[in-house]
Amino acid sequence: MKKTDIFAIAFGNFRRRKLRSVLTVLGVVIGTASIVVMISLGIAVNQSFEQQIETIGDLTTINVSATYGANGKVVNPLDDAAVLSFEGIDDVDAVSPEISISGKLLAGKYVGYASIIGVRTDMLKKLGFEAEQGQLLNTESAGNKTILCMFGSDVALNFYDPKASGGGGGGIVMKEGYVGGDEIISEPVALFDPMDEKIRLRFTFDYSYGEKTTTPTDPAAAPATLYTFKNMGVLKPVLGERDYTVYIDLETAKSLKKDQMKYEGQKLTTKLNYDQIKVMTNSISKTLEITKVIKEMGYEAWSNAEWIQSMQEQSRMLQLLLGGIGSVSLFVAAIGITNTMIMSIYERTHDIGVMKVIGCVLKDIRDMFLCEAAIIGLFGGVIGLGLSFGISILLNFIGQSGVSGISAEGMNLSVIPAWLALASVIFAIFVGVAAGFFPARRAMRLSALEAMRN
Repeated sequence: MKKTDIFAIAFGNFRRRKLRSVLTVLGVVIGTASIVVMISLGIAVNQSFEQQIETIGDLTTINVSATYGANGKVVNPLDDAAVLSFEGIDDVDAVSPEISISGKLLAGKYVGYASIIGVRTDMLKKLGFEAEQGQLLNTESAGNKTILCMFGSDVALNFYDPKASGGGGGGIVMKEGYVGGDEIISEPVALFDPMDEKIRLRFTFDYSYGEKTTTPTDPAAAPATLYTFKNMGVLKPVLGERDYTVYIDLETAKSLKKDQMKYEGQKLTTKLNYDQIKVMTNSISKTLEITKVIKEMGYEAWSNAEWIQSMQEQSRMLQLLLGGIGSVSLFVAAIGITNTMIMSIYERTHDIGVMKVIGCVLKDIRDMFLCEAAIIGLFGGVIGLGLSFGISILLNFIGQSGVSGISAEGMNLSVIPAWLALASVIFAIFVGVAAGFFPARRAMRLSALEAMRN
């Protein structure tokens, strides 16, 4: 018997008992839709985790710090030798050492604090730095007494007018705006333009410096050098630590660090270690592997990818749980398919006997019933997938419009990727064939004589 004949007979029998076929297909539809929607909820949660982590930092960047012994001394320092060893690791794209400096910043009558970090300017683009105003930091010189710098997006918001009422922070201005015509929002506004104002830095024990006080915190402290900064640009916001940091060239930072150590009475060394080293990998999949390698070298290392791994494990458990709940209905649908196929055998026992008498191959009889079960799975899977997309659209509409008046714009509660859509249809067909396997074997084993008598 030709394959087309087997399909034609199977499809004809599927159409002959319309109500029973529809009810059986309906069970597969509900089962498929339940599994797809449940798994799509878990996928949406996983994507939400990744988006949250990406706003904090790059998933291909590893942060490395020195390790300390029980006596508080550095065991594995972050020096040039460490940089070379990290650069020698396979799948490492770039290595960027950093030096951190602290001090007080002054901009005209305003004062403030910010973390100052020295970086290699040739690594800025690889680190994902983008300028919103001006340009990225480069290696050109602005004079012996002027230091080039680059502001994070929110650095200027940390400045305040010490003469304003309320002291620190009392000078911050809030800008009001309107959303949707009615809703009023307030946003902090910088008291000065960081691209135009001359910025100064001073290492000092006297934290009231620049605030016109007559009693210093530490009268015995030696006067510190006043450095002038020239801002090259303001970085695009990334909703992370970078937004509150001032960046300067690494070599300049080394010089400033030594000046700060000298001013604070710390022991000067000819070999200045780095405070942190950033290691960039060529893919997210390699980040965790290289993080483990660096830890085995004796350094402290962490990356945002570790958070992703933990969240993905939780997400997989959630998907398995939700998928298991949805599979219950598909299991019930499989029982319905089995029942339908057994009933079909009882109704067509005489036909089966006739086919065997005229010499029909037993394999063709089995395939005929398996094909009918596969048709039920196919129709149920396709219709169930369509229902899943409809439910997904509805859930995403609810998520984006907000629940109980709370806006959640851009939030997807359900995500159905292409692989899930294809897998759901294939799985529905598989369930149909698996459910019809036992009835098909039973039809194949029927005695031709008994079948003719019936």
